Amino acid sequence: MTEFCIDCSYFRFKGQFYQQVFGTAMGNPLSPTIADLVMETLLDNVVTRVSFPFPVLKKYVDDLMLAVPKDKIEEVRTIFNSYHEKIQFTVEVEQEGKIPFLDLLLVRQSDQTIKTEWHIKPIASGRFLNYHSAHSTKQKVNVANNFIHRVKTFSTNVEPSATRDIIFTQLKRNDYPTAMINRLIDRSRERQVNTTNDDVTSSEEMIYRSMVHVGQLSGNIQKVLRKDYPNVTISSKNAKTVGNLLPPVKDVVDKNSRSNVIYNIPCANCSACYVGMTSNKLQTRISSHRSCSNRLENMWDQGKTTEDVEVAQLRERTALLDHSAANRHVFAFDRTRIVDASLKKQNLHILETCHIINTPNTVNKRTDTDNLSNTYAGVLHTLKNNTRSQAVQQANESVQQELTQTE
Repeated sequence: MTEFCIDCSYFRFKGQFYQQVFGTAMGNPLSPTIADLVMETLLDNVVTRVSFPFPVLKKYVDDLMLAVPKDKIEEVRTIFNSYHEKIQFTVEVEQEGKIPFLDLLLVRQSDQTIKTEWHIKPIASGRFLNYHSAHSTKQKVNVANNFIHRVKTFSTNVEPSATRDIIFTQLKRNDYPTAMINRLIDRSRERQVNTTNDDVTSSEEMIYRSMVHVGQLSGNIQKVLRKDYPNVTISSKNAKTVGNLLPPVKDVVDKNSRSNVIYNIPCANCSACYVGMTSNKLQTRISSHRSCSNRLENMWDQGKTTEDVEVAQLRERTALLDHSAANRHVFAFDRTRIVDASLKKQNLHILETCHIINTPNTVNKRTDTDNLSNTYAGVLHTLKNNTRSQAVQQANESVQQELTQTE
């Protein structure tokens, strides 16, 4: 089973399947654990082959910090690189008693002790969450607080004034206000970890949820919930992510192979349509609809009517079949389109209900929308009116263009 989980890594691009031929795939949940095991095994093997003990050996994933005699550097590198042809290390030697390691600059003192300084790589842009970005203020404050904490914690070899200059330089580069920086630095001196929570009893389990950040509205909602539901913690997230703004680089999944979608099937004989949802592949759900429709057609060919028990039972399955049986209509399954999707299966029911309400001429039954909270009614009504207004405006513009071209 372990070999299967490791060796079955593959992906599809432009219709072709590719398999990982060496190592573990990026994103595989096993990859970090296996990488750590490989490094531990490598170190156990190398330590026994080196002709001297390492006074200092620190590891973080595949980054190593070693104390090695100057005349043994090449020997150590050769032994490390001989472990496996595909695992090759490079060496960086200290300069003037200093060497970078992760986000630290290790400084060797005259008494052979080590002090540290916060370090940024020369190629780093120094950019993080900008103060003017469309995120909640709480997120920006947390980013600044974490940065201040890291710089102060890592800087054991720097005067407090120099540390303050570093913090100011980096935060101002990301447009954080001077007053906020001063306030956060002052608070960091007085900050104490408080593990108690007087508002929530120990018997209440904390509930964590997230919602899209919308200006001051999100903050007001959080305040109301915090007051009435102290055991609920709401975090804000930004809808405009890199993945949403940039074109996808992954292979586009065929429409019929997509799952967790809301779909729309138009009637071939009238302007009605059917809105449905499926957590399976769309083609599987459409095949089921098509199969039931074919059964209904066969019943008509056999001379059965809507009064027959078999037809009545089939009509009860979906609103699509009920419309087909009542009107002798057929649906254009080849014109099915996806109108919405969600990564979370539990969101499909409410998405389907919203689309049924906002889609004109649906054959869906009233019971499909009965469970929707009245809270959504006003919002959906506004969206529906806006959609109609845009459609009318586009139609008028098209007519005006045709008239202009005719003249």
